[in-house]
Amino acid sequence: MGIVNVQQLGKRYGDFWALKNCSLEIPEGAVFGLLGPNGAGKTTLIRCLLGFIRPTEGKAIVEGFDCLSESLQVRERVSYLPAETKLFRTMKGKDCLEFFASIHPRGDLGRAKSIADRLGLNLSRRVAFMSTGMRQKLAIACVLSCNSRVIILDEPTANLDPTTRQTVLELTAEANQQRGATVVFCSHVMSEIQDICQYAAFLKGGTVVETVRLDAIEPVHRARFRTTEPERIAEWFPGSKHSVTAVAESENVGSGALVVVELRGEVAPYLARLQSSAISELTIDLASVQVIYDRVHKLG
Repeated sequence: MGIVNVQQLGKRYGDFWALKNCSLEIPEGAVFGLLGPNGAGKTTLIRCLLGFIRPTEGKAIVEGFDCLSESLQVRERVSYLPAETKLFRTMKGKDCLEFFASIHPRGDLGRAKSIADRLGLNLSRRVAFMSTGMRQKLAIACVLSCNSRVIILDEPTANLDPTTRQTVLELTAEANQQRGATVVFCSHVMSEIQDICQYAAFLKGGTVVETVRLDAIEPVHRARFRTTEPERIAEWFPGSKHSVTAVAESENVGSGALVVVELRGEVAPYLARLQSSAISELTIDLASVQVIYDRVHKLG
């Protein structure tokens, strides 16, 4: 049994089911990604896990405690970053760290200050005068500093610059690898899920429609480029899946058509073809998670 177990969980508001027959098992010590479009049920699932809302049917277990009847014990053991953080605006940053470290049974003020320093946060500033990104950093320092066995992060990198995003991913990986925390990582950024998670669950319409182990799926890259010879794509990439966008009238016709090609398996065999003189503006990105997400999004 995993450290988090969700069994046929459902939450209904009138005639609308925010969650329906939702089942999930999260292995202990994993970084587990939750993916899905807005309204897929991710935040509702998290709120049920923490006992903030009462499910209509089914049950959820965290660290052996029932999320409905033993919600206090669950919250004592979980560190949670909501998608929309609320902090005391009259407090200074250092006061917030001290407050949250004192009220959480597994708070660690020393680690909170260390994380704030790595995030470049000015703790002498009042929350009211912090930017949205600074408040997000402060909330992250409060949450990731706790010695919790389960950490739930809902859109942790929202409102952050690319450098800080990378630091947050590093801090999350350290909590998992060095302290053994199980991390539930909810994000719309596919590259983050790809980089940090070992597992990912895809939700749609309040139901988990697919769960994958990321190191077990076939690597898929997406190559994007322009070419003045789009008729040769099948010759360059036989059997590949591709799409071609014709050049708009306002564009420079000489730049060619925009092409996206899915490359399955190793990229190296394709490199000689990708270096054709008829190709320009080439980029290649790992897109395994994006491909699954796109397929799941089209279901139903």
